[in-house]
Amino acid sequence: MRFRLTLAHLGAPFAGWQRQPNAPTVQATLEEALAKLAGIPVATVAAGRTDAGVHARGQVVHLDLDRPLPAAALVHGLNHHLPASVRILAAAPATDGFHARYSATAREYRYRIVRARVVDPFRAPFAWQLDGSLALDAIRSATALLVGRHDFAAFALAGGAHRTSVRTLLHAAWEEDDDELALRLVGDGFLRGMVRGLVGTLIEVGQGRREPASIAALLAGEARAAAGPTAPAHGLCLERVCYPAALGGPEWEAGARPDRRSGALC
Repeated sequence: MRFRLTLAHLGAPFAGWQRQPNAPTVQATLEEALAKLAGIPVATVAAGRTDAGVHARGQVVHLDLDRPLPAAALVHGLNHHLPASVRILAAAPATDGFHARYSATAREYRYRIVRARVVDPFRAPFAWQLDGSLALDAIRSATALLVGRHDFAAFALAGGAHRTSVRTLLHAAWEEDDDELALRLVGDGFLRGMVRGLVGTLIEVGQGRREPASIAALLAGEARAAAGPTAPAHGLCLERVCYPAALGGPEWEAGARPDRRSGALC
């Protein structure tokens, strides 16, 4: 029987989602908890393979069990065996044909920046600290060029398992709240390091080191060296994953927010 989990995890304790032989990962930690609960090895598949240090607030995972379990038992049983850095927020039987990765229609990431000389310890682990002024109008002009279907090779780290570097961004916009900036990106898929490469490049625009219009050339498949630096991992969070209504959630809609209490997918 296939189940769908919605989970959250901190990025700092892990070398990313995907299991690795000599490093702690979210997948290995979750599968160890599942083995304790089910009494047998259980494999998991996630909607997105977050990199080392990247957080997730709405990761979606599927797994197959040979017997049905109440959703509440799956949530509380797994959380009992998991460290505090990983929490199962919701569980439910998956609809026929559901696949956490391949059924997803969109994924939302958010990158947070704090413009301050001193950042309190309750925000510092989740935002990139930048002390200095930024030209927000220039950043927004450059960001608007990202929406649509483009070749994002210039922003991706080496080593990804992608067959093509072409992706579609459905939404790209900055939100400002006092000293905090947050870039919200929604797309059909993301390359390894792509969001962080985009952020690093857009910050160069805001610092006057790159013209906003230069982004257009980078979206034509330029080499990684042509774009800006990779922003730190701890500012990035996978916020949610969207699926078709027939598979458990509505398509992505601008402005929609997930219901954290119910574990809704969009």
